[in-house]
Amino acid sequence: MSEALYAEHPDVYDALYADKEYDREVAFVCEQFDERGNGGDRALVVGCGTGEHSRRLRDRGFDVTGVDRYEAMVERARTKSDADFRVGQLPDLPVEGAFDLVFVPFTVVNHLPPDDFAPTVRALVDALADGGLLVFDVMDERPEEPTAMQLYTSDRPEGTYARLVQRRPTDGRQYRWDSLIFTPDGEFFVDVHELTDFDREVVTGALEVLGLDVATFGWYGDVDESETDMTVFVGSDDRS
Repeated sequence: MSEALYAEHPDVYDALYADKEYDREVAFVCEQFDERGNGGDRALVVGCGTGEHSRRLRDRGFDVTGVDRYEAMVERARTKSDADFRVGQLPDLPVEGAFDLVFVPFTVVNHLPPDDFAPTVRALVDALADGGLLVFDVMDERPEEPTAMQLYTSDRPEGTYARLVQRRPTDGRQYRWDSLIFTPDGEFFVDVHELTDFDREVVTGALEVLGLDVATFGWYGDVDESETDMTVFVGSDDRS
């Protein structure tokens, strides 16, 4: 499996996702935290990538620890803010203590193999402080058959980035996201991700079993939940 975009090309990652609505996503998380959280300031971002969510949470006053499995992503994140960035992956998180906010953005959960789901949810809940808030998103995009090739382009000051994408089902609830990515300097590379489609009701049930009060939303409040297969789960600690 060649997850080259994450492991080798964090600069290209930032170029491809420069228009991602990080501000809105962080604003949604902070609104939920203000309504349901314990008012603390210690935040954990799991799958922090190049640090865009972490930087914005840091700007809002959170004491942020970011964790990502790819050293290249962590190194780039360290250039953007003074948050504490560490290399590590689910379900074994290289952190200590409890966090008032645990945020797992941008389909990180979908990147888990099925057998890692239960221990991951347990690890995330265990990382919560009393009255803390857990927020993560899941996308239901598993196709029934291989999709047609789709071309996406991103225009940046240095030129145009292009990505040719195909999704295709594999075993069980898993599917592959295969990409051929072109950069403005004429280079290209293959990027492959193995993803898992997790059922919304199963995710909600797992969080409730672990003592969280769960609410679900459309993609960061942008669309009605009934009109999208992209779900944000908000779990508030109710274990005391």
